[in-house]
Amino acid sequence: MKAFSQKDNHIAYDENKSREKECLEWLKSKKKDVSRLINAVALVGIFNGCLIIIQSALLAFIFHHLIIENQPWIELKIYFILLSLVFIFRSLSNYFAQTLGFKVAVKIKRTVREELLDKFSILGPVFVKQHHSGELSAATLEHTESLEKYFSRYLPQQIIVSILPIIMIAVVMPVNWIVAVIFLVTGPLIPVFMALIGMGAASAQRNQFLAMSRMSGYFLDRIQGLTTLKIFGQAEAELLKVSDISTSFREKTMEVLRIAFLSSAVLEFFSAVAVALVAVYVGLGLLGLVRFGPAIDITLQEALFVLLLAPEFFQPLKQLAVFYHDKAAALGATDHILTILQQPYFETNDDERINNSEFCIEFIEVSKSYQQKEVIKSLSLQIRTGEKIAIVGESGVGKTTLFNLLLGFESLTSGSILIKGKNVNQHVAAKNIAWAGQQAIIFYATIRENISLLNSGITQHQINIAADTAGVTEYSKEFENGLLTLVGENGYGLSGGQIQRIALARAFLKDAPIMLLDEPTAHLDEENKIKLLDKIESLFIDKTLIIASHDPLVIERMGRIIYL
Repeated sequence: MKAFSQKDNHIAYDENKSREKECLEWLKSKKKDVSRLINAVALVGIFNGCLIIIQSALLAFIFHHLIIENQPWIELKIYFILLSLVFIFRSLSNYFAQTLGFKVAVKIKRTVREELLDKFSILGPVFVKQHHSGELSAATLEHTESLEKYFSRYLPQQIIVSILPIIMIAVVMPVNWIVAVIFLVTGPLIPVFMALIGMGAASAQRNQFLAMSRMSGYFLDRIQGLTTLKIFGQAEAELLKVSDISTSFREKTMEVLRIAFLSSAVLEFFSAVAVALVAVYVGLGLLGLVRFGPAIDITLQEALFVLLLAPEFFQPLKQLAVFYHDKAAALGATDHILTILQQPYFETNDDERINNSEFCIEFIEVSKSYQQKEVIKSLSLQIRTGEKIAIVGESGVGKTTLFNLLLGFESLTSGSILIKGKNVNQHVAAKNIAWAGQQAIIFYATIRENISLLNSGITQHQINIAADTAGVTEYSKEFENGLLTLVGENGYGLSGGQIQRIALARAFLKDAPIMLLDEPTAHLDEENKIKLLDKIESLFIDKTLIIASHDPLVIERMGRIIYL
C-alpha cells in the first residue's frame, strides 16, 4: 500500500470547497444540544476574569501602601483577607469550568456515537463489510474524541473573548487611557494571525485524520489475516508496509504540531510586544521621563494595576488561539463522521400494507445493480406460508444478495419486496425473519450466552430447550462446564457443525415465522451434514424455510427449487 501524497489528500478533501462550511454547519447543529453547558463554562470563565481584575487592583493597592505610603501591613489585613478570598474563588471557578467542560464533552461524544451506531444499524452489515472495520472504529472512537475540546474549550472561549477583553478595556480606560489604546490596537492582531495560521492547520489536520483512518484500517486487516500472511511468507513484507504507513502518519502529525508551535510563537511575540509597550510607558512615566498623557502624574498603584492586567488581557486571546487547533481537529474529524452519516439508505414505512396477499413473501419485478453490474434482473416470486424452498444457482448469481434484500440490508434498484403484504425494511424483516449466514458469528462468551445473544429477557429454561432441540446439548455435555463453557472468538474450540447448531438454536429461540439459511452445510462432512439437516427439518417443520445452497443433499430435501 503506497503512502498518499499531500496532493492526493488535497484532491480527496479540498476538491469541494463547500465541505468545510458543511462541517461547520453540522457542528453548529450539535451545539444546540449542549448550548446551556457551553454558556455556563463561558460564564465561569468571565467570572474568573473579573476576579483577576479585582486581584490586580488589590495587589496594586497593597504594594502602593506598603512601599510608597510606608503603611504597616497589619493595617492592610482586610485587603490581604480579600486577596485570599479572590484566590479561593479563582480556584473554585477553575474547578467548575473544568467540571462543566467535562460534562459538555461527555454529552456531545455520547450523542455523536449513538448517532453513528444508529446509522450503522440502519445501513446494515453489508455496509460494514464493504468498509475497513478499522476506519469505522476510528470514526466512532478517535474522531468522536476529537470533537470534545471544540465544544468544551473552543466554543466557551469564543464567548469569553467577545466579552472579557471589553470589560478589561473599560476598567483600564479611566485609569490610563494610553494603555487602553494599546490594548485596543494590539488585541485584534492575535485573532487575525490566528485565523491565517488556522487555515493551514485545518488542512493539515484533515490530512492527519485521513492518514490515521487508512492506517487503522490497514493495520487491523493485516492483524486479522496474520495467519495467512505467515503461511505464505508475507508477514515480514507487510511489516515493512505497516512501517511505511505509520511513518506517513507520523509526518502528518508532525506537520500539525509544527503549525501549532509556529502559531504559539507568533502569538506570544505579539502579546509580549504589547506588554513591553505598557511596561516601558508606565516605567518611564514613574521615572518622570515621559511627559505625555496619564504618565505625567502616574502613581505606583496605577502603574502596577495596568502592568499586572496587561498579560491577563492577552491571556484569553492566546487561549483562543491555542484552542483554535481544537476547531481544526474537529473539522477534520467531522469530515470523516459526515462521510458515514450522509450515506444514503433505503427505508419504507413498515406500517404500509400494500395488499392482503395470501403469500408470505413476494418479489415483484425486483432488480438489483452494483454500479454497472446487474446482479438480479426483474425477479418475480411468490412464496406461501410453510413452504420449504431451495435457492439454487452458480456462485455470484445473487443468492446472498437476494437474502440481503429480503432482510432489508440493501436497497432495491427497482421493484418491491413484500413480507405478509408489507414493504420490506429492517424493522419488518427483524420481526418476521430468523437468519443464519454462511459463517455464524460466535462471540467470546459462553455457549449459553452465544445462544441467547446476551438477551436478558430470555430465561435459562428457554435457552436449555433451544440447545436441546438444536442438538447443542449433545456435544456441550462432553465439556466440563456444559453450556457455560467459554468459547473463543469466531468459535475457536468448536467445529463447523457445532457452530452451525448454535446458529440454529438462536433461530429456534427467536421463533420467527420465516427462516433463512445461507449455505448451512458448507465445510461439513457427509455425516454432519445429515445430522444438521435432520435438525433443520425437525426445528422448522411449521416455518417458511428458505435455504441458499449448492449441496444436493440440501436441495433434494426441499419441497420447491428456485433456480437463479
